Amino acid sequence: MNKENKKIIIFAAGTGGHVYPGLSIAKELMLNNIIVLWIGTERGIEKNIIGNSEIPIKYIEFSGIRGKGVLPYIKLPYKLIKSIAQSFKIIMEYKPDIVLSMGGYISVPCVITSFILRIPIIIHEQNIIFGLSNNILRFLSNKVILGFPMQIKNKKYKYLGNPTRYEGFKKIKKIKKNDQINILIIGGSLGAKIFNEIIPQAIYILKNNTNIKINILHQTGKTLKVAEIQYNHLDINVDLREYIDSMDEAYNWCDIILCRGGAITISEIMCLGIPAIIIPYPYATDNHQMKNAKFLEKNNAAVVIDQKNFSAQYLESIFKKLIDNTSIRESLSKNIFNLNKKNSTRNICKEITLGINSINTL
Repeated sequence: MNKENKKIIIFAAGTGGHVYPGLSIAKELMLNNIIVLWIGTERGIEKNIIGNSEIPIKYIEFSGIRGKGVLPYIKLPYKLIKSIAQSFKIIMEYKPDIVLSMGGYISVPCVITSFILRIPIIIHEQNIIFGLSNNILRFLSNKVILGFPMQIKNKKYKYLGNPTRYEGFKKIKKIKKNDQINILIIGGSLGAKIFNEIIPQAIYILKNNTNIKINILHQTGKTLKVAEIQYNHLDINVDLREYIDSMDEAYNWCDIILCRGGAITISEIMCLGIPAIIIPYPYATDNHQMKNAKFLEKNNAAVVIDQKNFSAQYLESIFKKLIDNTSIRESLSKNIFNLNKKNSTRNICKEITLGINSINTL
């Protein structure tokens, strides 16, 4: 098979946790002269992210059903048949050598179609537990790539990590010993309101209990006004943003990060070795954010706070311990950096290329 003739379809839709790792893989594959097509939905973030890239994208109609009541379950058979027909048309016309599913609801009709057409299937699971779709579809796949280690003794499963834009860093973050501390808070749009209410109160208590200058960069999500009101009377250096455009600068600037437990956020701070306080989003499907975070906590690589225990007083005590004890931050930084799976994107692309060249090895 000629190198320039190799083709892949990537299935990813809905959330950044599915789309951004797929995009990293797509870009690496294209550098190796593999032609990429993307299948997504017109309602997901992939329409803008992939639509504004050099990657061609096709759309099918399908959506998730969990947590949306009874009606979507009643309509599911019709929607599934329709989406399989749509994906069948796209896949038959494109004739890929292999397909890559990044999980999520869109993977269901696309993987079923690929299985029917006997096209080799690779699945990537970003979290430390399988999502509903991947948990079913992994039995139809030829290879399953894991973003976090799982206790599965089967050569079909390979732990290669999560692709991020920060791979390849050789040095962990330098832990500074000076008279100020930079705290990065990543709330995002989901569940950010509780961050915006409680964290300023914790910072107020902290300010009165330390001589260290406190600098805050706080991504608030949609409830920016809530944070503005809370921070309004605090005499500290605070930068509030609904969205942070340059995460590179934010990560480089901070000494401590407070964030949720999404797989890609965790994978990014693993790459960089940032001391982290993680407050998992409690309503994440199957509580996967807590399970991601517990993997770090078990390895002494992050401080994890259950949201039910999330109070200003408790958070202030955690901040103070990290600020006063540089050795704790150094330990957290070293441990989380050492957990990072190196060269994830490159190694995943090697698996894909291997799958294209020799189906028997999958």
